[in-house]
Amino acid sequence: MSADAAEYRAGAGDKIRITVQDLTAADGEYEVDDSGSISLPLVKAIPVDGLTLREIESKVEAAYLQSGILNQPVVSVQPVELRPFYVMGEVNQPGEFKYRQGMTVLAALSAAGGYTYRAKTGEVAITRTVQGQEVTTRADENTRVLPGDRIRVLERWF
Repeated sequence: MSADAAEYRAGAGDKIRITVQDLTAADGEYEVDDSGSISLPLVKAIPVDGLTLREIESKVEAAYLQSGILNQPVVSVQPVELRPFYVMGEVNQPGEFKYRQGMTVLAALSAAGGYTYRAKTGEVAITRTVQGQEVTTRADENTRVLPGDRIRVLERWF
């Protein structure tokens, strides 16, 4: 599992591919709904908001085990399409951008057209949700970007 996959936490709008060994009816792509859940065949909706891919695998396995449908469920979860990230502040083209695994702040800033002349280069703040809380920290150009991150480039005062 990549470092990105280990850090990734599911959120509303994410699309994930689930494969359940010996239960092809459950195999497919699922979108995390606004309540933070996924709905799979033959089991109740499973809350996955804020969970890692491994934690989602465990939750799905537990759901099929508890329902009595499978005795030893084996589940694989892969990201398909994850939430976008946002770049704001002193960049040439602020906005919403498609997330790609392995992205860094430098790649995100490049996607946003680079710094404006007013940018305080090297002064970047990144806001992300960690355990249900919004956390803002300083970031450098090598910091990994995660789905849903909000990146702000600060303005320099002449």
